[in-house]
Amino acid sequence: MSNENGDEKAVPKAMLGWLIAPLAVLVALTVNYGLGFGLDLNMETMTPYAALALAAALGMAPRVLREQGIIDNVNNQVQSLLVLVISLAASEGIAMFSGSNLIGLLFFITMFGGYILDNHGRFEWNTVLIFNMVGFMSALAAAGYFIANQSFEFSIEGQTYDRTSAWQEAIGFIFFNVWTVITVLGMLAAVLLRGLVGPESEKGWFSYIPSSDGLWNRATLPLQIALAVWAMSHVAVLAYFNSLGDLDILAIWSEEAYHGYIGFWPAALTGVVALICAWMAAERWFTRALFIGSMWGLYIISSLYETGHWSSETFEESWAVWYWFGISFLLSVIIYWFATHERYGGWVNRESHEPSQARVFWSNHWAGLMTGLAFLVALVIRVQWYLVPSMNSYGLNDFDLTGGSDPWYMKRVVDYIIAEHAHLIFDADRNYPVGGINPRPPLFTWSLALVAMFIAPIMGVATTEAVWWSMLAMPAVFGALTVFPMAGIAKDNFGKGAGVIAAWLIVFMPTHVQKSTWGMADHDAFVLLFLTAAFMFYLRAVKAGGDDRLMRKTNASPSGILTAIGIVMKERRLASANAIAAGVCFAIVALGWKGFVYGPAIIFLAYFVQVAMNMFRRKDSTILTTLNLLMIGTIFLMVLPFYGHPQLDLILNSTGLQPLLFIFGFTLAIGWITTGFRDKPWLLVLGSLVTGGILFFVLLYVLQQLDISNAWEVLTTGSGYFTKNKIFGTIAEASAPSRGQLFASFGPIVFVLAIVMGILAIWDGIMKKQQTKLILGMWVLVAAYMAWSAGRFLFNAAPAMAVMSSWGIVTLWRASGASKMAREWRRMGIRTPGDRISNARKAVWKTPQFSAIFLVLIMIASQHATYGIDAAMPSTGQTESEMDATIYNIMPEILRWNELGFSLLNDEAYDEEGNSRWFLGSFGSGFNDQGWNLAYDWLAHQDTDQSYSDRPAFVSWWDYGFQALESGDHPSVSDNFQSGIPATGNMLLARNQDDLVAMFVWRLSEADLKISEMNDGERIHSNSFEQTLEKHLSSVQVVEFNEL
Repeated sequence: MSNENGDEKAVPKAMLGWLIAPLAVLVALTVNYGLGFGLDLNMETMTPYAALALAAALGMAPRVLREQGIIDNVNNQVQSLLVLVISLAASEGIAMFSGSNLIGLLFFITMFGGYILDNHGRFEWNTVLIFNMVGFMSALAAAGYFIANQSFEFSIEGQTYDRTSAWQEAIGFIFFNVWTVITVLGMLAAVLLRGLVGPESEKGWFSYIPSSDGLWNRATLPLQIALAVWAMSHVAVLAYFNSLGDLDILAIWSEEAYHGYIGFWPAALTGVVALICAWMAAERWFTRALFIGSMWGLYIISSLYETGHWSSETFEESWAVWYWFGISFLLSVIIYWFATHERYGGWVNRESHEPSQARVFWSNHWAGLMTGLAFLVALVIRVQWYLVPSMNSYGLNDFDLTGGSDPWYMKRVVDYIIAEHAHLIFDADRNYPVGGINPRPPLFTWSLALVAMFIAPIMGVATTEAVWWSMLAMPAVFGALTVFPMAGIAKDNFGKGAGVIAAWLIVFMPTHVQKSTWGMADHDAFVLLFLTAAFMFYLRAVKAGGDDRLMRKTNASPSGILTAIGIVMKERRLASANAIAAGVCFAIVALGWKGFVYGPAIIFLAYFVQVAMNMFRRKDSTILTTLNLLMIGTIFLMVLPFYGHPQLDLILNSTGLQPLLFIFGFTLAIGWITTGFRDKPWLLVLGSLVTGGILFFVLLYVLQQLDISNAWEVLTTGSGYFTKNKIFGTIAEASAPSRGQLFASFGPIVFVLAIVMGILAIWDGIMKKQQTKLILGMWVLVAAYMAWSAGRFLFNAAPAMAVMSSWGIVTLWRASGASKMAREWRRMGIRTPGDRISNARKAVWKTPQFSAIFLVLIMIASQHATYGIDAAMPSTGQTESEMDATIYNIMPEILRWNELGFSLLNDEAYDEEGNSRWFLGSFGSGFNDQGWNLAYDWLAHQDTDQSYSDRPAFVSWWDYGFQALESGDHPSVSDNFQSGIPATGNMLLARNQDDLVAMFVWRLSEADLKISEMNDGERIHSNSFEQTLEKHLSSVQVVEFNEL
């Protein structure tokens, strides 16, 4: 290893790396000493830390032994396999010794994860991992200490209040702050100890840090300060928390003295601002660093004043806004004075050809960093505000689900899987007493069940409780993971910038956020993740495939077609692999949702248009046809076992594989004609194709009219998804959304941009022969039409809207002239801060379109973020009002000052004490209120002396059936699968008790007739049912009843 001057630098002794884990433990003990979260130096407390230190040492051992010359010439794969086996065995032993599977898991992550990092030369990241694991254990200890010493009850004036929700929020606050403090200190240790106790990484993020010959690397001073500020911010809020009493910790906000505690995010965002300032300092952008840092500090101080953490009579006067304005102005003047001072300022920026290592790092990794950050933000906003309410249902303080009734049947199926280790096919307790098939494919519920089985032993809880955690958490995970295929599609087709923008658009897209939050245990987020991945792989397949002629001649014989397909698979292996991957993803969607076929249908529409254009242009469509057949064939191979199940019989069913069979048949027919007769006159080929298509559709129409086949209806109504009936009129999501809801669900400007870019994409696809743009254009326009037709499709349209609007935003940015303006600014001179400030003003003035488009982009970002945060909050509870007040207070009060009779912004009084909402309140799912929860709980405690299926059935409108089955622990006559609706409808509208009893008898008779028909093939009443009738009816009445 050498420094910048080429001098050899001594490599530290390998065994010094073993000091990192003890150092991490020492740091944890020091933090505990300062904050007092209950770490005692006894055997029970220190055993987990000793295990982590041992794991860290074992993870580094192969490198240490190799550098000592003990294990030279060992194959890397063999070594990795050996370490994996030892890690698994040792972690199992640690789990048994400590009595905790969690400690065993942390041991495995520390050892094997550390080995992987160490083996790949990421030595500093191994340090961060060790500190992170120690921090996790310390956070658990701190949370446990708080639980043991802080009551969740608060007494005032002789009245005791249960404040479990606030108590749980405080637990989370302590846990994440302690974990973050020690992790960030680990990052600081990795920077400070780089090259001292371990080798310096020569690749990866830390390789951008320049080497140092001394004990302290001065070049990393800005980064060291930033990390220290970040850690100390969390230490400060924890110390402040420890100084508070029960009033603020348990959020007794009705009391006048209440102000709460400073949350996690002010400290975390302070760390982000500190890192930004450090980056600017590395670039010698000291003016910008000072301005951003000071303004952020002023905002934190002022927000603490707004929330009552400190007070001053001076700032309570009507002219107080001018005091704040004066402070802000004075800070800006001081910064400007320093920046332009001949002695203290005049800082010269780095030249563009001599960037700092921070800028080089950002240039190489900005897209990956921003996409990764988008994933973290997506996960956080989908979890944060739903986590605590989901553990405290109103009236019961038990687990709860949001999103209506559908998640409750998912819970029922998952419970069945856990109990029986089999899928629930026939549910005898729904559509009571007839029963019915569970029509939902199994993969989503099985994924939840498998996660529950995995985490139960780790968490040390019963599987029944682990099911709750799995169902609550996984939808948010699936929703956040959608960021990556979104970024992949946009990056592949429109560049890195579009990829990052698409990722952030889906992070905050209201319709996507609302359907993928913590507790929204429906299959939507799971389906959309793999649907988006399917489109990503298919687009890559088309891009890699091209439209070259791989065969000089073709023929229409089966062997000729198979030969052509074989040649494509041989010559276009990457494209074929991506097509198969697309098929796998579509198959996963199909095994989670029967409506999956709309994805392949959109692709088929684009395929048909592209093939038609290829015939006009004398282009070969063999590659495109092969890719589509590979994709569809893969789908069939994976889904046939489920869809072909004899009890389901979905292969030829209109809600099953029938639409996909049509798509496959159409693709095969088009492929046979366009490939087999490729060298014939295009007019003859096109005419044959059109004629064959017309004859086929006429045949389907005739068969429909003769009531022989419903294939015509399947094709023209989208398997019934676009039909309307009386039942659909009672379903909100089956109705067309209002135009306001439609635009707001994606963001108004985002929606318009996506449609415009979709039209342009189709134009480019047709006129400029860009196949992928044609597919994307078809995707967004079809998705927009579906969303326009029914509210249920708003969520499905989110990925297409995000991808196409990201292209639109990139196009707008290019049209703004930002790059030209930057060049003009540099040409004018940016040597000193004074030059930069004055010339920036001139450059902006010369580029008027930049200001206009920049304001539009600010509007998009602020509006999209506001709507997204709104969708991420429950519509019930106090958090939405608190966030609304926070957004209100972001704007400086000087803009609302109206002492002179006018103001720049709305100066109406904002009621922070009430539930006033100026910015939020349009989105967000809610939880059941106390009345419903108590009612279902009461029902669940009735008839407990009977087995589940022997209990009397619940009669209600169909929308309550699922929760009656799961929460009410009773069978249900009707349910959300729209079964039993005529029966319950008539029962609810019965004129008197006689009519109601008659309906009950009729419903029981229907079940008896169906059972007889299934067993004997005859639709007659069983002997036992006839005997029961004869006990209560005369012979004439029995005959009349049977006739009816």
